[in-house]
Amino acid sequence: MRKKQVDPENVGLLTTRTRYIVLILGSACISAIASNMIVLNFTLICMGTHRNDSEAPITEAERGPYDYNNTEKSFLMWAVAVGTLLAAWPFHWFYQKFGARLVFFIAGLISTIATAVIPIAADISFNLLIVARFFQGVSFGADFAAIGLIVVNWASLKQHGFFISLLSSFSQISVMFTMPVAGELCESALGWRSVYYVHAIISGLLFIAWFVYYRDNPTNHPSMTEIELEKIHRGKGEVKEHEPVPVKAILTNPVMWAVWMSAFGELMMSQFIVMYGPTFLKEVLGFAVAHTGYFVAIPRALHLAFKIISGIASDRISFLTEKTKMRIFNTIALKVSGVFFCILGFLPKEHAQYSLVALLIIECSTGFICGGFYKCATLVARQHSHFVLSQIQFIKCVSLFIEPLLVFLICKHNTLGEWRIVFLIHGVLLIGGNLIFCYYATDKPADFTKASASEEMKEMSPEQKRLTEHIEE
Repeated sequence: MRKKQVDPENVGLLTTRTRYIVLILGSACISAIASNMIVLNFTLICMGTHRNDSEAPITEAERGPYDYNNTEKSFLMWAVAVGTLLAAWPFHWFYQKFGARLVFFIAGLISTIATAVIPIAADISFNLLIVARFFQGVSFGADFAAIGLIVVNWASLKQHGFFISLLSSFSQISVMFTMPVAGELCESALGWRSVYYVHAIISGLLFIAWFVYYRDNPTNHPSMTEIELEKIHRGKGEVKEHEPVPVKAILTNPVMWAVWMSAFGELMMSQFIVMYGPTFLKEVLGFAVAHTGYFVAIPRALHLAFKIISGIASDRISFLTEKTKMRIFNTIALKVSGVFFCILGFLPKEHAQYSLVALLIIECSTGFICGGFYKCATLVARQHSHFVLSQIQFIKCVSLFIEPLLVFLICKHNTLGEWRIVFLIHGVLLIGGNLIFCYYATDKPADFTKASASEEMKEMSPEQKRLTEHIEE
């Protein structure tokens, strides 16, 4: 398909910016699936007769229809983990065979429908609620591979950090939206059911927009120009569609394992804040329900800001090598947050404000992660980044299973001493994962990417230079 010719002297604002629209739309859709999944984490404290936040045990005679005990809450969390666990590998195959446009759209529809029926399922039976949660987990299994495909197909090599920073911010974006909205709607006359209906409507609209606008190959997009296409392909060539993934070579690569081990520590920490942040703030530190959503959302918002800034900085800093930058960014993200996670376990309830400061520092420091192991994964795996990131999705679903189990086994009485053990475990995982990553980190394409991925930036023709010099990246 011949792309549109553009006069470099008369370029509109969005004429060569199609990739940014794809980036924003993709981030919104990925965040929508995550938002649908975490709605229950907040509504659990406001949907029951006893609001599920009473420190006194609820007897069977006192239990209302939505007063779930700790075991039932854990099953609701595990249902999502099992759904994600079972769907992560099949989605990788579907993406490779059918592309992200159709497959991610279907995943979005599954999430939308599952979220919309949760209030009805909760009214009918607990088992039906478990089924709805399972399908929310199934759709979540599509998120990380979608990130990899968007980066591989739509980001230039010079913008990997920026694309990754925004696409991987779905946890923060979802919390920033869901927690305050859920808090306000739960306290309003509309009630907790409205939270699910609002999320379902928004995600449905976003995925319709995705299917209408997105293309698996930038070359096939009606808005694509020769200038923008050259920028996307510069130095990496055009990614082949349906290229077989060297699974064995990737699974035996030590750099990939260093990436995945760092991801495990970071995802465990992130899941803890999303899943149990409201519970810790309410039941252990004593904050009001209406304030809890904001106290979780504000640090996540700062995390997002630091993530985008660090992503741009990772691309723009030129006086350090990529390897050095990745080590520095990963250390800030994991080691600093690991240290403050350990500190958090020793702060008493009387100094709850210092716990909020510690959470704030943790969120800000982990914002640097996009310049660490995420960037390493895309630079080393290149055209197979979607597979590497899909395994991070697999790790995330494992963390979705381990996190509720960890809290269930340790935090039986919601005492600060019990939560301290949980904090220390997360701190050790973060610091240990960073040490392993710093040892193996590299920016060199792996052997399994073949020679085409490691070619030096191709020389541009004089006409291409003339066109691209007039337009900034």
